[in-house]
Amino acid sequence: MKKKKVLIHGTADSLQKFFADAVSRDFEIVALLSEENISSNFEVFAPQNLPKSFQKLIDGIIFTDNDKSPVRFFLEQDFEPRKIILWTEQGWEYFIGRDEDGTQVIYFCGLEFHIRNEKDANFFNETRWRLQTNRHFKNMPPQFYPQILARDFQQHTGKPLDFNNITLFTEKLQWLKIFDATPIKSRLADKYAVRSWIAEKIGDEYLIPLLGVWDDFDDINFDDLPEKFVLKCNHGSGMNIIVRDKNSFDVQNAREKINSWLAIDYSYLFLELHYTRIDRKIIAEKFMTDKNLPQPTDYKFYSFAGNPIYCLNISDRATSLKQDFFDMNWNVTNIEMSDYPPSDHPEKISPPKNFELMKKLAATLAEGFAFVRVDFYEIEGKVYFGEMTFVPGAGNFYYKSEGTDEYLGGLLKLPDATPPTLL
Repeated sequence: MKKKKVLIHGTADSLQKFFADAVSRDFEIVALLSEENISSNFEVFAPQNLPKSFQKLIDGIIFTDNDKSPVRFFLEQDFEPRKIILWTEQGWEYFIGRDEDGTQVIYFCGLEFHIRNEKDANFFNETRWRLQTNRHFKNMPPQFYPQILARDFQQHTGKPLDFNNITLFTEKLQWLKIFDATPIKSRLADKYAVRSWIAEKIGDEYLIPLLGVWDDFDDINFDDLPEKFVLKCNHGSGMNIIVRDKNSFDVQNAREKINSWLAIDYSYLFLELHYTRIDRKIIAEKFMTDKNLPQPTDYKFYSFAGNPIYCLNISDRATSLKQDFFDMNWNVTNIEMSDYPPSDHPEKISPPKNFELMKKLAATLAEGFAFVRVDFYEIEGKVYFGEMTFVPGAGNFYYKSEGTDEYLGGLLKLPDATPPTLL
């Protein structure tokens, strides 16, 4: 994702503090706005002397002090509210306006959120937390990462985490997040870049057809897309919109969601450092359906040192998600995770018709990795690649089934450490 071209407004002191903040690296500074005489390498304008043509050339103005009179000045000059970005030493701030129909609109960090219901409000609050978390970790030296992960691990599992003595699978997942963030993992975690690697390793016939790729939401021509499709961001998890009917598709809501996702550096949310190096993009894929199922069943192969050991079967995703683990002979196991329950009768679940092929493909893709989960779909009798996941659930879960964490931990042989660096 390209840097935003911005103007910066503030006092000498507030500007100095902004430039010392790690978030300043996300922006390309075009000029400074100030009433003061500031020594800098940038051209300095007083707000009232700023040519109106600048609005078309920039992505925003960042205000770094508590003086709101320049903000009011630009709003009175019909400056786009979403381009007004408020920054303080404590982080990003927001302000509230109203749409033409009276809908509350929140402007935050160059983004806008139309708040029509509780779901919209929750999405804004989640985005706000994510961006503040991004800023927090960007300003933290990497040597503190283990301490942070240990704290979060105990909050999620109730267990202490000592990086000098790790044996459990969930503990080792935390270790992998910061000590095995290799460039190849970054490529394969990228939902766009991984496609070329899959084509090289097993063939492009296993890829869901790609309909388009863009850097900016407003570059998408929806007239060129079919009636059904899936929009995704390529740099994280859970960043997708399923469009089943383009005629009823809420483009504004999709724009707000996708722009918010693009603003997030996913590697900083849970310190999954392999998500860094990803050039953030939007992709559209063909909508894939299997008979009358609302979503196709996916099969997730837990693979250790290139060997698939278990297959996680996800069902009832659209209603009440269930998780069932099977061994490589499709025997039901007793594995149960903390996040979702197993089915009532997993023994009645049939294996996919292409189970043997999936096992072979998973082994091929997992080769060379201490651990990776390789996901597939089976749609109308054909296998399609889903994704490569190196840290399921960010490792923030526990196993209800006794002995599972210990057993899987024994299977995972950690590679040589790669020290974490600033992202």
